[in-house]
Amino acid sequence: MSKTDRKRWRHTSPLAAIFYLGRIFKAIGQNAVQSFAPLAAFLVAYEGNLMGKIVFGIAAFVVITVSGAVIRYMFFRYRITNDSVLIREGVLKKTQLDIKFDRIQAINTKQNLIFRAFDLVTVEFDTAGSAKQEGHLPAIKSALASSLRERIRSADRSVDVEDELKAESRSLLRLDNRDMIRIGLSNNRALIFLALLSPLIDNLANRIEETIDESSLLAILEGAGFAVAGGIGLAISIAILVLLLLGAASVVGAFLRYHRFELCTEGDVLRSTGGLLTRHEHSVNLAKIQSLRAIQNPILRLFGRFRLRAKQASSGKPGKGKQFIIPICEPDQLPMLEDEVFGEEFKEFDLRPRSDSFRPIAKSYMRSRVVLTGLSPAFVATSFFYLIAGPISLVFLLWIPLNAFGVWTKYRKFGFTVAGNGMVLRKGFFGYQTTAFLHRKVQRISVTQTLLQERRGLATIRFYLASGSLRLPYVDFQMAKGLRDYVLYKVESSRRAWH
Repeated sequence: MSKTDRKRWRHTSPLAAIFYLGRIFKAIGQNAVQSFAPLAAFLVAYEGNLMGKIVFGIAAFVVITVSGAVIRYMFFRYRITNDSVLIREGVLKKTQLDIKFDRIQAINTKQNLIFRAFDLVTVEFDTAGSAKQEGHLPAIKSALASSLRERIRSADRSVDVEDELKAESRSLLRLDNRDMIRIGLSNNRALIFLALLSPLIDNLANRIEETIDESSLLAILEGAGFAVAGGIGLAISIAILVLLLLGAASVVGAFLRYHRFELCTEGDVLRSTGGLLTRHEHSVNLAKIQSLRAIQNPILRLFGRFRLRAKQASSGKPGKGKQFIIPICEPDQLPMLEDEVFGEEFKEFDLRPRSDSFRPIAKSYMRSRVVLTGLSPAFVATSFFYLIAGPISLVFLLWIPLNAFGVWTKYRKFGFTVAGNGMVLRKGFFGYQTTAFLHRKVQRISVTQTLLQERRGLATIRFYLASGSLRLPYVDFQMAKGLRDYVLYKVESSRRAWH
C-alpha cells in the first residue's frame, strides 16, 4: 500500500449497504415494540381501508430501512496506516476509531451469498479490553482482508514472522452432517426458541378464552366423544410435536452456522471456517488464549462428545468475554487440541472430566451448603406458613433431601489439578466443565475465608485472568496460600507475556 493510499480516506463497496441493512433488521428484532410503535400509531390514525394501510406501512418500512442503510454506508470511511486501522462512521453522532495493530487479538470475516459472488468479505476486529468486536470493515475485497491479516500478524511481536511464513496450513478437525445434528441437539437453541414462542402461545390462549367459554368447550369435547385419557394423549402429542419442531429448528441453525466446519492451524494461529449461507472465518493467535474450557452437558455426554471454548482477554464483565469456539469434538481429539493450544508448556494436563488426576475439595462444602441452602430456608418457610396453612406447610421440608442431592452432585464434580506451569479446574451440575490455564496468565489471586472455613482450616481461592475469574472453594488454607505464592512466583519469573 502506497503512502498516498495510507493518507486517503476510502469507501468500501456499495454492497456494504446490505451489511447495514442486516444490522438495522437485527436492531429492530431486539427492540421490536419500540421500533414498530410509531409506525403502528401512524397507521391507526391514518384514514383509509385496511389494505391501503398495510401497503403503505410496508412501503414506508422498506423506504426507511433501505434509506438508513444507504446513508450509513455513505458516511462510512476507513484508512489503513502503518500501525493501525482508522474508521469514521455515523450520521448525526460521528465517531472515529483508531484500532492499533498490537491491540488486535483476532480478525474474523463473514461472507454471505451476495458477497461471495463479488469476492467481498466483512472484517471484524477483536481487540483486548473490549467485550465485543470493536470495529468492522464491511464489503471489502478478500485480497485486502488477507493482506490486512498478514500485516497485523507481522506487527505482533510475539510472532516470529519468518516462521509464520514458512508454516503451512494444517487441518486439525472437520465436521460432517452427523456432527451438525449432534451440535443442534446439544445446544440451548431449542430453549431460546421456546422462550420466543411463549408470548405467541400465551396470546393465542387468551384469544381462545375470549371467544370460547369453558362450558361450550366441554360440550364440544363431550359431543365428540373425547375421554380424559384422550385429552391427556392429545396434550402429550402436541408437546412432543413442539419439541420435535424446536429440535429441528436447532439442527437447521447448526447447519447454517457450522456447515462444512474445518479447524486448521497456521503456525501460531488457529482458524475455523464454516457456514451454509454465510461463511464465517474466525481466527485467534494461540498466545492470546487465556484459558481453554471443555464442556460436556448431558446431551453431549450421551453422544460421547465435547465442546471447546478458548477464552480471550475481555473487558472483564461477566458473560461478555470473547471466545473461540470448537462446537464439537471426540474424546480422542482432545489431547491433540490441548497440545495445539498450550504446546510443550503444559503437556501434563487432561481436560477429560473423569481423569484420575483431579483432587476433590473438602467435604465441609456439603455440610455448609446443606445448612445454608437446604435446612435453613426449609425450616423458615415451614415455620412461617404453618401458622397460615397448618400441617400442609410441612411440604416445604421436601426441599431438604432435594437440596442435599444437588449439593452432593456439585461437590462430587468439583476438582482440581495443579501442575508445574498450569492448573485445571473442574465443576458442574447436570454436566461437566473443565478449565485449563497457565500460571503466567494469572493477573491476581485472592484467598478468602468464611467463619466456618476459618474454624476448619479451609479457604476459597480465586484466580483472576484477563478473560475472567475462576473459583476453587473449600481447599486447605495452607495449601491455598502455598499455591498462591507459587503461582505469583511463576508469573514474576516468566519471560513470556500474559496476553
